[in-house]
Amino acid sequence: MSDEQGKKLKDGVKKGVSVVGKVVKWVLIAVLLIVVAVCVYSCYTCSSVTKAVVDATVDSTIVKDAIRDAKGGEDRTKMASEAITVTAVELYDAYESNALRADNTYKGKFVRVTGKVSKVDQDLLTKKPYVKLFSDPSNPYMDFVNVYFKESEMDKIANLENGKYIKIVGLCEGKSIMSVEIKDSFFE
Repeated sequence: MSDEQGKKLKDGVKKGVSVVGKVVKWVLIAVLLIVVAVCVYSCYTCSSVTKAVVDATVDSTIVKDAIRDAKGGEDRTKMASEAITVTAVELYDAYESNALRADNTYKGKFVRVTGKVSKVDQDLLTKKPYVKLFSDPSNPYMDFVNVYFKESEMDKIANLENGKYIKIVGLCEGKSIMSVEIKDSFFE
């Protein structure tokens, strides 16, 4: 190989390296742009998911209960004056016959409920005590109205006896799987 051919070969290699270098440079830029785009999209999606989780949490009953408790709960006089009077049997029957109508009538509203104590019990998850009221005297083993009380009522709950009639005022939370739930209750 002559010097001239060697020089041409070196120039060709340099041009080739230069072209390859430019291609690699543009490929790296493209990859970098794709990575940035993925990161931006992930942050956007993540913030949307985070917002959805926060919104769902704010709407949750647990958070609402905590906020209400932190504020000292509802005023008893206000609750009693706004309460819809109903028996435990009537309340449960309303949910059994038409849950949507019953929710429109009772859910999120204060109710004054009279009923017969079936059992004093404790919630498995929250460990809060509650009172089960019979919803159907002919079937004492199924379907109840569960009444959860304010902390100030704990001594009265401890002295309750099964079979005794009570009258309470509380906030109706609607029907769960097998029972109508009433929260923040007090004895009247």
